[in-house]
Amino acid sequence: MVEYIFRIDRDQLARQVTGVGGIMTRQVARLARRITNRGSQNAPVDTGNMRRQIVTDPITFTPGHVHGGVTSRANYSRWVHDGTAPHIIRPRNTKALRFTVDGRTVFARYVNHPGTRARPFLVNAARVELSRLNGS
Repeated sequence: MVEYIFRIDRDQLARQVTGVGGIMTRQVARLARRITNRGSQNAPVDTGNMRRQIVTDPITFTPGHVHGGVTSRANYSRWVHDGTAPHIIRPRNTKALRFTVDGRTVFARYVNHPGTRARPFLVNAARVELSRLNGS
C-alpha cells in the first residue's frame, strides 16, 4: 500500500491566488486595462477630454476576492454613457439663456431639450473583453 499525505496551507494558497501579484490579481488587472483601452477607443469624441479621462481603478482585495474597475472621470460621462431623458434647460445665474441660431443671437427663458441617446462605451467594452476572455 502506498499512501501520500499532503497539506494545503490555505493562507499561502490565498496569497498565491488573490494576493498582490497573485494569479487572479494579474488577470483582473489585465482585464481592467483591456476594458480601459477599448472604452477609450469607443468613447464618443468631441474634444477628446472624456477619452483622456478613462482610467483603470486600483485593484482592491477582500477575503477570497479581487476587485478591479474602470472609471470615466469626466463630469459629463454619465450623461453620455447612459443618455438623458427629455428635459428643460433653465438659466442658473441670469434671467435668460443666450445662444446663436443661424447666425442670430437668441435669448430664451428656457429650452426644451429632446434628450440624448445612450452611448454605453464602457459597458460595451466590458462585454467585448469578457466575451474574448470566455472564448465566445
